[in-house]
Amino acid sequence: MKKFILIFLTCCLTTVPICQAGVVYQPPEEMWDSWLLQDGDDYHLFFLVDGDIGRAVSQDLIHWKHLPMIKNLASEGDWDESGMHMTGCTAKHDGKYYLSYGSGEGRPIGLIVSDDLVNWKRVGDPVLPQKPPYQPGDWRDLSSYWNDEKQQWDGYLFGIHAKTQRSSIVYVTSKDYLNWTYHEPIFISDSYSRTNKGFVCLEVPDLFEMGGKHYIMFSSIQSRKQHTSGREDASGTWYLTADKREGPYHVPENPLLLGSGMGRHDHYVGRTVMYKGDRLVYHHNWGDQTVDWSTPKLLNKGKDDELFMTYWPALDCLKTKPLFNQKSITVATDKGFNFKEHVIKANAADFMLTCDIDLNDAKSLSIFWRVAKESNTYGLKIEPDTAAFSIVQLEKSLKYKANTYHTYVKDRYTNKNLCEQNINLRLMVRKGRSEIYINDRWIFNVGLKDISEKGAFVLLAEQGRANVKNLEISELQPLVLQK
Repeated sequence: MKKFILIFLTCCLTTVPICQAGVVYQPPEEMWDSWLLQDGDDYHLFFLVDGDIGRAVSQDLIHWKHLPMIKNLASEGDWDESGMHMTGCTAKHDGKYYLSYGSGEGRPIGLIVSDDLVNWKRVGDPVLPQKPPYQPGDWRDLSSYWNDEKQQWDGYLFGIHAKTQRSSIVYVTSKDYLNWTYHEPIFISDSYSRTNKGFVCLEVPDLFEMGGKHYIMFSSIQSRKQHTSGREDASGTWYLTADKREGPYHVPENPLLLGSGMGRHDHYVGRTVMYKGDRLVYHHNWGDQTVDWSTPKLLNKGKDDELFMTYWPALDCLKTKPLFNQKSITVATDKGFNFKEHVIKANAADFMLTCDIDLNDAKSLSIFWRVAKESNTYGLKIEPDTAAFSIVQLEKSLKYKANTYHTYVKDRYTNKNLCEQNINLRLMVRKGRSEIYINDRWIFNVGLKDISEKGAFVLLAEQGRANVKNLEISELQPLVLQK
C-alpha cells in the first residue's frame, strides 16, 4: 500500500441535518445538568438553563416533547435572585411535586412546589442552609427520596465535612421537605491524590438498590487518576457500594462507570431510572459538542457487584434503512507491507454499524468512518496484545512513509476480558459524536468536532489477517431540533 487512505478515496462531502450519536434529545435552549421524574407512564426531564429550568416529557425516553421552561420565580433582593443555577431534583409525594435547586456555589438549597407540574410556587426562604457538621464551601445537588418505611424524606447532597475537611455526601432527613435534620455524612472521601481512592468532589449523588446491594453514583471531573477502570487521567460518573442503604459505603476496584480518559470530559451527571423493569443510566453529553441529553444505557451488575453499562435494545427504533450488508470481509497485509486497507463504499452521515471481528494474528484492526479526502478521519483501533481500544485521529495531509501511519489518540480504554473472545462491535455516529459498544458493553461516547459530515468506511489491518463478519450499516433517524 503506497498511499494514505484519505488520498485513495474520492468521497464527496454533503450537508446533513445537525444531530449526534448517543443523543436522543437536543432542546432549543442551552441545557446543563439534568434530572428525571417518573410520573405514571410519563418521564419528565428537567435541566438547568441559565437560571431557569428547561422541560420536556417522554413515554419511551427516546422521543421527546419539548415543554415551556420554568422561569426564575425570585425577585430582585431575594436570596436566590440570580435564579436556579445549581443542579436540583424533582420528587412527588401525596399529589404534590417538590423541585429543589441551588442558586450558586456554597449557597442554600431552595424549593418550588406544584400541584400539576405547570404552575409553580416559590417557597420564600431557603429550606436547606448549610449547617454543622458541615463547613462553609461546597453545598449543592440535593437528591431526595421518600422513605415510606420511616415516613420521611431522605436527602443527599455534596458538602464538606467540618471535622475531617474532606469531600462528603451529606445526609439529611425531613418530614415535610421544609425542615431538615442534619446527620453525619453517609460517605467521606479520602484526601485526594492522583494515586489513592480519594475524590475532589462528589457531585449529584444518586442512590439506588440493585440485586440486594446498595449503590451511590456521583460525578467528578477533577478526580483524575493515573489509572482507573481501564482509563488514564479519567473523569466522569463514579460509584460506591454498600450492603445496607445507610452504609458504610466503599470505593470498589473499578469505580468509574461512565467516563472519559486522557483528560477528556465527553459526558457527565450520570443518574438512574427504572423503565419497564430495567434500570437505565441517563446523562448528558458535554465536552467538544453542544450539551444535549444522551442515549440511555442498560445498567448491569457483574461479579463482585461491579456495575457496567450495555446497549439498550430499544434504541434499535432509531434505525431507518439499510445502507450496506456483507457476510464476510478479509483484510490481510501483503508481504513487505505493514498495513492493508479495505474500502467500504457506503456513503454515510448518521448511522449504526454492527459487525463481528476476528483478529486472528493481526497486530491491530482499525475501523474508520466518514472518510473524505478533505477532512480529518477518525476511527476505532483494536490492539489485542495490549487489550486496548482507542479512538484515533488521522490527519488528511499524512501519507504512508516507511510502512507506518500516524495517529493522534483521543481516548483509550483497556479491558483484557473484551479481547479474550471474538469481538462484536456496535458503532453509532451522528455529526460529531461517536458512541461505541464492544460485545454490547459501552466503552466510548466521544465528541469530535472537526469530523467530516459524510463519507465512506475503511478497514485497516496491521501485520496480519483480520476477518470482519456480519457487517451491517444502517441509516439512523435524524434528530429534530425541538422548538
